Amino acid sequence: MRNKRRPGGRLVFMGLPLLLCCAALAFALALYATPRPDIYGRAGFSRSFLDRQGRVLRITLAPDGAYRIFTPLTALPPELIEATLLYEDRFFFRHPGVNPLSLLRSAVSMVLGGRRMGGSTISMQVARLSGKFSTASIPGKLRQIWHALALERHYDKDEILEAYLNLAPYGANVEGAGAAARVWFHKEAGELSLPEILALAPVPQHPAARNPLTSRGRALSQARARLDKIWRQAHPRAAGQGLPDVPLRVHGPSELPFAAPHAVDSLLAAPDLPQGDIVTTLDLGLQRLLERQLRRAVEAGRLWGMDNAAALLLDWSSGEILALAGSADYFNAAIQGQVDGTAARRSPGSTLKPFIYALALQEGLIHPESLLSDTPRVFKGYEPENADGGFRGPVSARMALLGSRNIPAISLAGQLPAPGLYGFLRKAGVRFEHGPEHYGLSLVLGGAEVSMRELAGLYAVLPNRGVWRAPMLRRDEAAPEPLPLLRAEAAFVALQMLRAPSPQGFDRTPVYWKTGTSNGLRDAWTAGIFGPYVLVVWVGRFDGASNPGFNGLHAAAPVFFSIQRALEAQSPPGAPADPGANADGLKVRRIAVCAATGDTDLSLCPEPSRQTGTWFIPGVSPIRDSGILRRILVDEVTGFRQCRAVPGRTREVVWEFWPADLRRLFTQAGVRKPAALPLAPECRDTDAPWQVPGRAPLISSPKSGLIYTASLGNPQKIPLLADADADADCVYWFAGARYLGRSAPDEPLFWQAAPGVTRLTAVDDLGRSSSVRVVTESVP
Repeated sequence: MRNKRRPGGRLVFMGLPLLLCCAALAFALALYATPRPDIYGRAGFSRSFLDRQGRVLRITLAPDGAYRIFTPLTALPPELIEATLLYEDRFFFRHPGVNPLSLLRSAVSMVLGGRRMGGSTISMQVARLSGKFSTASIPGKLRQIWHALALERHYDKDEILEAYLNLAPYGANVEGAGAAARVWFHKEAGELSLPEILALAPVPQHPAARNPLTSRGRALSQARARLDKIWRQAHPRAAGQGLPDVPLRVHGPSELPFAAPHAVDSLLAAPDLPQGDIVTTLDLGLQRLLERQLRRAVEAGRLWGMDNAAALLLDWSSGEILALAGSADYFNAAIQGQVDGTAARRSPGSTLKPFIYALALQEGLIHPESLLSDTPRVFKGYEPENADGGFRGPVSARMALLGSRNIPAISLAGQLPAPGLYGFLRKAGVRFEHGPEHYGLSLVLGGAEVSMRELAGLYAVLPNRGVWRAPMLRRDEAAPEPLPLLRAEAAFVALQMLRAPSPQGFDRTPVYWKTGTSNGLRDAWTAGIFGPYVLVVWVGRFDGASNPGFNGLHAAAPVFFSIQRALEAQSPPGAPADPGANADGLKVRRIAVCAATGDTDLSLCPEPSRQTGTWFIPGVSPIRDSGILRRILVDEVTGFRQCRAVPGRTREVVWEFWPADLRRLFTQAGVRKPAALPLAPECRDTDAPWQVPGRAPLISSPKSGLIYTASLGNPQKIPLLADADADADCVYWFAGARYLGRSAPDEPLFWQAAPGVTRLTAVDDLGRSSSVRVVTESVP
């Protein structure tokens, strides 16, 4: 019987291609409409902290615990790219993300029991690595294929290949070729040799079995041999460039560098720190030198209780931190070694004094040889002492600074116009927790806490001719704008005032330095400038415990100079030798002054032996006389001091008039100063048309700023005491207009004060006067 064709058969046959075309079109439209996937998914990257020359300090783990260092395709060696393509996906640049022939070959090989072969393309592997999903099931494999096609839709081949070489597993928790090169071979990816490349390229196919460090059996060696054979076939002329005759030297993650730990920790704590390479300002060689010197110093100082120290080395011209050691041993928990002493806020002792003198130079209050008084003084109720408990009397500004005398520094600070030292420090980046009223004059002696980094930035102002730059730890970010804080001439002269030999002597290059000791002997400091460096050293304990040995000169200075000599020994030829040697372009000059008083009038000390040289800022530095050296007329018949010239009877001489408080200190030191000549009786006539030069009485009691008490049952008697000038015989005391009595210089007169406010005046017998406001309160 003849078969009859079913009427709908042709329609079905003709509709199948149409259906396939519609399906293909729908697939293409869906693929076209798919959103752009993140080619790296949720994978983060490690941070590589590098020194200024690109040497690795530390590599951190990515957020997911892997070592993954982003490396651009252009930074990878061409041999690695080629070996990866030969071994993984030689048709990568020809297929659309999926290679059907590879998938078919892989399936047939597994069905026939042959070697398991991966059918995934590089694009499919990137889809799996970025998507973090399983491909063990058919739905999972289909999902992988779809994502691979989506990647090919939105990214070019180089971007996909770059992503694979940054995500592929290379054993343990090492992912990406950049991390593999750094972890396993301690190299940048671009520095890999061909044998190292041929050893790495097969690892991603079976990273657990082919771990370069822990691989057992023949898994990795067989894979290397296969790739070596493929490489030789592709490069027939490259015989001998494949596998080496000896095993490769492979490192492990535990051998990664861990240098400058405090500096890296501080950067890691900074907000918005980018991933990838972080280029620091540190110099690894200088860092190791600094750490080595600190360890040696602590080992030597353990006998007297020194167990910790910190140091910071700064390039003063740029503000870049070259080396930073926050403790003597980062891994020593007994000394809290992981605390960063360079960021800790501590009392700086006297290390801030150079900036008082710099501001005083700028304001024209002093030049380096100006005479200052180191005698007992009271400042608004504050009665400071020197560290040695004594006073030196008259001292030049330069020697007062080098000798760290407290009274001259506080006296100068009190004369500075607002905002004074506090305002200067605030502008220089010092962070204060309170306003200036809280610290008062104690700020001069270390009453506020600063960090070592802030202190280093301050000292860099002096060789930088008054310009402040914020200390920097990252070289890959823009430097803050420099800020002029001091007149260049004042900064230069202040730097000269700090020049002094080291305690050991034998200095090859000039060093400008200052020590500091905090109250209670808790912190010992030395800060200074030499060559291109600012160096700050701290010795102490992080728990704040005191030690009699924690003295700036005896504890910190030896460490400072051991580091300075080590740096000096390795300084390259042509390195800056003296930051204070060049005064070009500055309005400063050297002048001669009287050595004893700093007076600029050399006629008061005509003999060259009584003169000394000093730096002078024309138009700024003071030219007023101290009043100690005075020209007087001596009556050769009576020996009295005359007030008028008498021809043939008087002669002019220069005489020293030292105030009573300074004269007393001279006597205590065994130095005899001639007494002032008595004034001729006729010169004491109150109607005489002349004024006696010299210093008014300096009232030392009662003290300004104190509140005294008085009661009816127990009236208090206050001693009235004033230091008079050398030519004064007595002092007259007045409470307002009421005369109280007289006293000899340096002898008290007792006064019973009434409740209220009294203006107390002291007048010497030559008419010079001073006064003080006294507050007395009534108590039951």
